[in-house]
Amino acid sequence: MARYDLSKIMKRAHNLYKNAHAKYPTFADALRKSWSMAKFEVKVAEARQAIEAETKAREENEQAAISSVLLRAQIEADRIRREAEAKAERMKGEIAARKEGISYNEYQNRISRAMGYGCGSYCGD
Repeated sequence: MARYDLSKIMKRAHNLYKNAHAKYPTFADALRKSWSMAKFEVKVAEARQAIEAETKAREENEQAAISSVLLRAQIEADRIRREAEAKAERMKGEIAARKEGISYNEYQNRISRAMGYGCGSYCGD
């Protein structure tokens, strides 16, 4: 139940009765109008709070959507960077293989054997 400022309602009723006597000939009429004004103010305040809450929720949803898009863009950029780095490594290996006059596969096999893979001497970690 909404609480009303009774002092404010009574002061407003008294001012209406005193200043707008032609419109509100009795104090009861002024008091009814003052109460209706107070109830209207409460409705307006509740509506304002509802609108502010809705606006805040919408802004949070928009921020979440923006964050999601940025995260996806960052993931895609990282994937492209990793692919470029892998391609650069392969090109370095191909250049080194050409300098030695062998194919890239033979170059990779030499590296694997030098590290202990494929010759049965690798002991593991």
